[in-house]
Amino acid sequence: MKKNKILLIKPTIMREGIEILEKEVDLIYAPDGSEKTLIKYIIDVDALIVRVEHITASIIEASKQLKVIAEHGVGIDNIDVQKAKEKGIIVINAPNANYVSVAEHVVMFVLSLSKNVLRADKAVRNGYWNFRNEHIPQEIDGKNFFCIGFGKTGQKTCQTLKSAFNMNIFFYDPYISQEEAKNYGVQKIEDLYKGLKLADFVSLHLPYNKYTHHLISTKEFNFFKEGSSFLINCARGPIVDSKALYNALKSGKIKGVGLDVFEKEPPDVSDKLIELDNVILTPHFAGDTIESKKRCSKTIATEVLSILKGNKPKFAINHL
Repeated sequence: MKKNKILLIKPTIMREGIEILEKEVDLIYAPDGSEKTLIKYIIDVDALIVRVEHITASIIEASKQLKVIAEHGVGIDNIDVQKAKEKGIIVINAPNANYVSVAEHVVMFVLSLSKNVLRADKAVRNGYWNFRNEHIPQEIDGKNFFCIGFGKTGQKTCQTLKSAFNMNIFFYDPYISQEEAKNYGVQKIEDLYKGLKLADFVSLHLPYNKYTHHLISTKEFNFFKEGSSFLINCARGPIVDSKALYNALKSGKIKGVGLDVFEKEPPDVSDKLIELDNVILTPHFAGDTIESKKRCSKTIATEVLSILKGNKPKFAINHL
C-alpha cells in the first residue's frame, strides 16, 4: 500500500516525533522554509508540519493533495488558515504542549524585573558595587499581577504566582465568565483599563489577530501605574506597539519590560529598545524548553497520523 508523505522543514521537530512518523509514512525534508522552496516541495505531500515558517496562500494553493497543516506549538498566525479552509485542509496545533514552559518564563521575568537582575549583573561585572544602594530591588509578595488573556498559559502563570509568591491576581478575558473565574480563585476584571490601573505587573497571554494588533499602545500605557509598573510579553510581538513601548520606557512611564517576542523577528540590532537597560530580552523561546519541544513533537506526530487515517482531529483550528 502506498504510504502517505509528510513534509518537514529543516530545522525540524524533535527526534521523538520523527520516530513516531517514520514507522508509518514517508518523510520529505525541505531545506528551508522560504515560500519558493515550499511551493516546490508541497505539491504531492499529504501533510505539512510547521514550526515558525510562514505558510502563505501561495504555498497552500500549490498543494495538490495536502490534508493537514500542523503547527508545532500554539500560535497559528503564521498560517493562512482561511486559505487552508477554502481548500479543505485541516489546521491543527499542540495547545497543551508548552504552556508550563511559557508560564515559567513569565515567572522568571517577574522575578528578574523586580530584583533588577540584568542591571545588577552588569554592575557587578563592571565593578559598580554601590549599585546595591542606588537601585534597591523590591518584593513581589502581595503585588498585583494583571493577566490579559486567561487560557492555559495564563491560568498556569497565575496559579504559580498566587500559590508560590502570594501575589494578588486579576485577569481580563471576555471569553471567561465570572463563574469560571471563581473556580480558579482569581478575580476577573471586566474593564481592561481598570486592570491596567491596578497592576504592578501586566502580562500578555492572548493570540495575535486583527483584534489584538497593538492592543497595548500609547493610550494603554497612560493607564499604567506611573513609573512603577512592568510589562511582560511572551505572547506575540505585534500585540504591543513597539514605538509606544519605547516612549513609555524612555520617559519612565513604566519601570521595565520583559520581552520574548517582537514586532519584527529577529529584531534589528539598531532597534531602539535594545539600547535601554530596563528591558530584558529573550529570543522567542519561552515555550521552547527541551521538555515542551518533546511534548509538541510527539503530540503533533500522533495527531497527524490519526487524521491521515481518517480520525476526527482533537486540536483543529479550522472546523471544516
